[in-house]
This record gives sequence, C-alpha cells and structure tokens, in this order.
Amino acid sequence: MPLKGAFINLGAGLLGALPNIVLFQFNPLRVSRTPRLVQPPREGDGSGSQDATQQAGEPSESYSFSLRLDATDQLAASNPIAAASGILPALSALELLMIPKDSLTIDLFKLSGGSSPHQHPPQRLPTVLFFWGPFRILPVTVNSLSVSETEYDQLLNPIRAEVQVSLQVLTPSNLKNQDLARGAYKYSQGVKEVMAALNLANTASMGISGGISLSF
Repeated sequence: MPLKGAFINLGAGLLGALPNIVLFQFNPLRVSRTPRLVQPPREGDGSGSQDATQQAGEPSESYSFSLRLDATDQLAASNPIAAASGILPALSALELLMIPKDSLTIDLFKLSGGSSPHQHPPQRLPTVLFFWGPFRILPVTVNSLSVSETEYDQLLNPIRAEVQVSLQVLTPSNLKNQDLARGAYKYSQGVKEVMAALNLANTASMGISGGISLSF
C-alpha cells in the first residue's frame, strides 16, 4: 500500500490537548513547488546597488496541490461519522490548520477547571509538518485553502469536495524555540544534499558510459 501524505500539528490543542492530524484520503496527482531566493537587502535610503549573491537567510519554498475528499466509500460501509456529517470532519481539520491555537473555542482543560499544559503567545499561527514521503517532512504554514464542494447529502453536509492547498515552507529563522520543526527542516535539507550527491554519482556514471571524462 502506498504511503499517504499528511499534515501534522501536534500542538493544535483540539479540545484542549489533542493534536490535529490530517491524513490525505487520496494523494494529489500533481504537486507544484516554487523554491525562491531571499531578496537581497536594500540600502537604508533605497539607493545603491544590490549584491544579488547576498542572502539574508535560507531560500524559501512554496507548495500547491489539490486534495480530493469523498465520503462515498465510507457511506457504503455505513460509517456513522460519514452518515452524520459527510466530509465535514476532514474539511474542518484542514481549515483549523489556519487557526491560531488561542482562537479555538473549546478547551476541555478550562471547562474542567484546569489549565492547559502548553501556553503560546496570543494569535500564533500553528506550525504544521507537511509529510510527503520519508524524505520530505517540512514545517509549513497553510497560506490558503480554496474549497469546492461538489455534492451534498440530504442534510446538506458535503460528501465530495476538491480543496486547492497553498503552503509556505518555514525556515529555521522563522522557527525560534520550535526544535521539532527546525529538526524537520534540517532533516529534509540534509536529505536533499544526499540526493544531490547521488545525482553527481549518476552524472559521473553517465559521463563515463558516454565517453565524457569528468575530473574534480
């Protein structure tokens, strides 16, 4: 069985303490990535030439893709959650990836008279881990979701939808005091360096077989 992509927000605070994990029902057929260099800093007065090789931080990267949600199989299997609410649980989990934890209205710890074990500054957006296979585990923010609901049940719960997702990869300079997210970024960057080295080995092999001499 192929791996499924996912969003993981361990610090979401759903119902006071639960994580928010969204496993893709269907992997997207196409994923678009846009790596982008950091713009070089300008002079304080806006004048002067800019050094295009000067970088203020790590390159940024954005992702976009489409997710398909469909409750048909769950309804055929008499899944009680799908029968009662269609794909609203999955849609809600996706939308809450864009909501700061302190804006969530239901907190079981507060309702029970206790205090939440994790405190965050007000209105801090959640840092989400985007899992796209074992070699790409990236800290991201969900910039936008465009939801097209295409079919409903008798209670007007959506049972089919297409969701356009736009993500921004966060770099270590954006991730102060977030060791897990920083570790995920560095891990993925390390994998990229290993893959580039493997590509160099492939290039050398093709050069030899093609009669091209490579020297270093």
